[in-house]
Amino acid sequence: MKKTFVYSAAAQLVLIGMAGTAIAADQKTDQLDQIDVVTDGSMFRMGEVPFHQAKSAVAVTRNELDSQNVDKVDEIARYQAGFANQVYGNDTNTNWFRVRGAEVSQAVNGLPTFSYGFFTPYVDSFGLEAIEITKGADSQTFGSAYAGGLINYVTKRAHKENIGHGEFKTTLGSHNQYGFGADYTGKISEDESLRYRVVASYLHREGDLEGTDNGTLYIAPTLTWDMSDKTHFTLLTSYQRDHGVPSNNYFPLLGTVKPTANGYIDRNTNLGDPVNDTETNRQYSIGYEFSHDFGNGLNFNSSYVYRHIDNFHRSAYIYPGNPAADYSIGRGTTFNDGKIISHTTNNYITWNYDNDWLKNTLVVGTDYNHNKLDAIYGYDSTTPTNIFNPSVGWNQPQNLSSDHIKIKSRQLGFYLQDTARFAEHYILGFGIRHDRSEQYASIKAVKNNHTSYNASFMYESPFGLNPYFSYSESFSVPLGLSGNTELYDPQITRQYELGLKYLPTWLDGTISVAGFRAKDLGALTFGPDYWGNMTASNPNPTYRKGLEIQADVNLTQNWNATLAYTYTKSEEKSNTTGEKTRNAMIPTNVLAAKTAYSFDSGFLNGLTVGAGVRYITHSVNENQIQLPKATIIDLMARYNITKNWSAQVNVDNVADRRYVASCYWWCYYGAERRITGNLSYKF
Repeated sequence: MKKTFVYSAAAQLVLIGMAGTAIAADQKTDQLDQIDVVTDGSMFRMGEVPFHQAKSAVAVTRNELDSQNVDKVDEIARYQAGFANQVYGNDTNTNWFRVRGAEVSQAVNGLPTFSYGFFTPYVDSFGLEAIEITKGADSQTFGSAYAGGLINYVTKRAHKENIGHGEFKTTLGSHNQYGFGADYTGKISEDESLRYRVVASYLHREGDLEGTDNGTLYIAPTLTWDMSDKTHFTLLTSYQRDHGVPSNNYFPLLGTVKPTANGYIDRNTNLGDPVNDTETNRQYSIGYEFSHDFGNGLNFNSSYVYRHIDNFHRSAYIYPGNPAADYSIGRGTTFNDGKIISHTTNNYITWNYDNDWLKNTLVVGTDYNHNKLDAIYGYDSTTPTNIFNPSVGWNQPQNLSSDHIKIKSRQLGFYLQDTARFAEHYILGFGIRHDRSEQYASIKAVKNNHTSYNASFMYESPFGLNPYFSYSESFSVPLGLSGNTELYDPQITRQYELGLKYLPTWLDGTISVAGFRAKDLGALTFGPDYWGNMTASNPNPTYRKGLEIQADVNLTQNWNATLAYTYTKSEEKSNTTGEKTRNAMIPTNVLAAKTAYSFDSGFLNGLTVGAGVRYITHSVNENQIQLPKATIIDLMARYNITKNWSAQVNVDNVADRRYVASCYWWCYYGAERRITGNLSYKF
């Protein structure tokens, strides 16, 4: 551990030292032409627009978040190809993502977050400027990463063009939803080189299950200092508190997918214990972003964040399996009380070079993260309940035996990326990254050194039809101990992707098609007896393949449309028999489409109306039982009352369709109808 810390400090100091020397030298030179590179909070270090990258990369803007009225950020998956939306149901305080049939890694402002058990990042959507998505294997960006891809949340900061502007927003809706948001950017110095932004919000909403709710308070002051035309510094801070009764969305197969003699279980049934169940989560963070342009295409970027999370969680849940003949079912309890402290930093140098036939971007950098978990965590039991009379299980004694868990993890990475555009139309990219990771859990330790590679090629045709091919890898080392108290094996994924990105000259919009194949080694799996071996590294490989089609177009100046289609096939192959088994919780086909029309004259001037439809085909549970298909319809309407005032109403799942989002051993109902209204004043 000490050696890793020394290596990390040395690596970071080398880059910072190189930058410092260059800054000193740069201050003695004449002003050179500035080269703009996208750096603020982005994980796309090469400064490329996502659609021009030779991989499936997406940036969801603030306007898109507002038009869809995204309160929980996992709602962005509804109209994005490659996603399976909320497979664990509509959780009150956790965002669930599955991309290309696998879990994704999450980051804030380009720096990865720590996730373990109930310490899962829960991001306030009002505080975001954009959400960046990379679909599929990618360890080039953060090192350790899940096979499904990366999601990066870019928080609001003090831009010059926003000085004197802000927003006040109120929210009301069904499920006792209410809240407010406030956002303002101001200047401290008259020349606007020193400015601030303050974002604050509160949102309360009840869950789909009876007695569940969550209230989120978020405050994020930021400060930006333009030290010179070429040197910029941003201080980012935030505080978030979530408190409420957590959703335990576990339901048995019998009563959800298959009816009992008494029919189906109501979606609002709480088989936990809302009298005793509770959770409070507090998150603090402080960090910075620093950039300097040396001229001649040379730039330096540095970022750091300190995160502190305190979590207290207590809840009851049903055991896996079907209820007895009298509809009773056994239950367990889970308990967590602890904290996580994380330090994450990233430093890199970018060199942009171009001549008559070549434009080249080279990035060399190093990053380091250090995480420490200290918590009391465990499972125990409580009294049974009844699926048709759940209140008999409320306010019951809960056994809360638990263990004291301490986990330390460190990762030091070195990376190099290069993208070369030559002969105007050909783009060749490659990257190599080496990571040294260590993890200590209880009295056991594991060390892993891993080198990841990626390569890509894209041809940009004069008429906007741009084919590409990419190869990428990812690895991750799951934190903690498996059900048999062993450290997990690394998860390693190799992915091939062939795609086509189209920027039509005859239509305002973008169309993309991507096909992929991936092989996962060491993926986590639940043990056969559940209690004796809850999770373990799977000795069998997983094979995934899929097709994704995404179209985002403006059909006219007033009329836009989105189409997202996803085909995913994920199978585990036995090393002994060679037999392939379909993996649970992953729908084979998902088709989503939405459209909106804005009136700009007459009586309806200022009104925008929209509708969306989501069609989800069958998935299977662990025993290969097939789930029913589902069709969900969404509606929205927005009216610009004046230049500053606007009102919006969104209705999700208009028909209140009862459907099962997925099943493993348990089953999870999809989100029920939800109506939300917003009144916003922007100035």
